Order: sequence, then structure tokens, then C-alpha cells
Amino acid sequence: MSTKFDDSVYRSIVENSLDAVVIINRSGDIVSWNSAAEQIFGYTASEAIGKYVHDILPAHDLRDKANKSFQKFKKKGSGPLVGKVLQVRGLKKNGDEVHVQFSFNTVVVNGELFAFAFIRDISELIDLQEKLILQATVDPLTNLLNRRAFLQQTEAAFNMSKRHKEPLSLLMIDFDFFKEINDQYGHHVGDIVLKEFSSKTSKLLRTEDIIGRIGGEEFVIALTKTPIEYSLKLAERIRVSTENINIKTPGLSVSFTVSIGVSCIENNDESLQQLLERSDKAMYKAKEEKNCVVSISS
Repeated sequence: MSTKFDDSVYRSIVENSLDAVVIINRSGDIVSWNSAAEQIFGYTASEAIGKYVHDILPAHDLRDKANKSFQKFKKKGSGPLVGKVLQVRGLKKNGDEVHVQFSFNTVVVNGELFAFAFIRDISELIDLQEKLILQATVDPLTNLLNRRAFLQQTEAAFNMSKRHKEPLSLLMIDFDFFKEINDQYGHHVGDIVLKEFSSKTSKLLRTEDIIGRIGGEEFVIALTKTPIEYSLKLAERIRVSTENINIKTPGLSVSFTVSIGVSCIENNDESLQQLLERSDKAMYKAKEEKNCVVSISS
């Protein structure tokens, strides 16, 4: 027993597909656009059909690259994207970007070449991946790098500094009497203190500087291309900035200070661990007096 499939069956399958199905001719003009494409991108079939595909679908910063790639396809009727599954950013009619996965292929019908793509909205998957990355790298309280992420980024910066014989400094920072803040005012106030310090300190740094929260009330900053003299000046600015922070909550006014240890790469044989240990030693020396900056040479 055989079943006859005519064009209406294929059209029905395409129209009811959960994936967007977009077909273009050799010039790149859209000739078919199903309901799922409308749901993903926001254009009705009447709005999309006849439009050059790269004038409406790719994110703006991808359009030049997409056009160059398509010109090669237009000349040869094939290209590196044919038969591949790709993940890109598309653009909705309302201007919002959407993460999509698409597979691109070709077919010849009555001697004419067409290209077609099956497109799936993977925005939720990308959002989940980004959240997992954030959870793995960012301290949720302060939005700074966590210990692991800080050490990974600083290791790369440290190795580059040694390779180019450039200075790199570390600032190890610890709060003075932080336990007393928690005990006297409560941990919720302690959290506010940590967040306020993180916000104020981050504004004093350059974009290339690396800052992380590596312990409860312990922070560390890596300053690339920065000799000890500048590092000490910045550490003092951070100390003074922190000293001037005053957190006001109902019935409370809380001030606090930090002690900072500073070290800088001094020879090409030194490891990052040794530099961290020197910064840590300098920080503990600073904590003996509290609210000061101390540097230690190797």
C-alpha cells in the first residue's frame, strides 16, 4: 500500500514545523517563510517574502560578514556554510536580538538553485549557559570575580607581563574589625559594607585591572603594566575612599577601614603564587596597625 504525497502535504509539514523554515533564491531574496519564522523574528510572511535575507535577519554587526559569505555562495552555488549547523545572533522586527541555531543547505528545483535554512530559537539555552558561567565565575554578593576566576585571569595576565618584561602589581585587601561589624550590626549590614566597598573600589580601577573577592572580607586586585610606585598611590586612594564611606541605615551610621598589602613582580623567576604570598604577608603587616598600606620586597 502506498501513500501519495503532493505539494499540499509538504506545505502543511513546513507550515506546522516547530522550527522556522526560510527559503531564499540564488539572489538571496526570501521566497518562503513559515509560521515559526514569524514567531521567532516577528515578520509576517507578506512582510518577509521578497526581502533580501541579510537586510532583516542577522544582527547588525554580523551583516557585512554574512553578505560577503553570501556573495561567494551566489557565484559558486556552494560555500563553507552549506550542510553546517551554526549558532548566531539574529534580529527581530522590534530590534531585539535573538540567539538562533540554523542549518543551511541547497536544493535545485526545475533547474533553479534555492537555499533553505531550518532555524531554532535557542535564547533560553544561551541564557541558561550565561547564568551557569556567571555562577562559576562571579561572586553573587559583590558581582566581582570569585577566587577561581580571579586566579585564572590573573595567571594569564601574570604570564604575559613576564613574557613582555612588564610590571604587574597585586593589592591584597582585608577589612579591619569586620567580625565586629557583623556582630554589632548584623550580617545584612556586613553584606552592605562589602557591596559598597566593591562598588566604590571598582570605579577607581581601569578596565584592564582585575579585581576579585577571594574570601569572606578579603579582596585582591591585579594591576597590569603597573610599577610599585603607582600601585602604592592607588592603594592609598582605595584606603582613603574606603575610610570616607559612611553607610546609613535606619538608626545606624557605619564606617569601616581596610588594610592593604602591595607587591610587584621583581624578577622573571618569581611565580604568581610567590607574588600572592608576598602581598598576603604585606597585608598582614598592615593589619598590625590597621587602616594603612604596606609593601614588601622579595
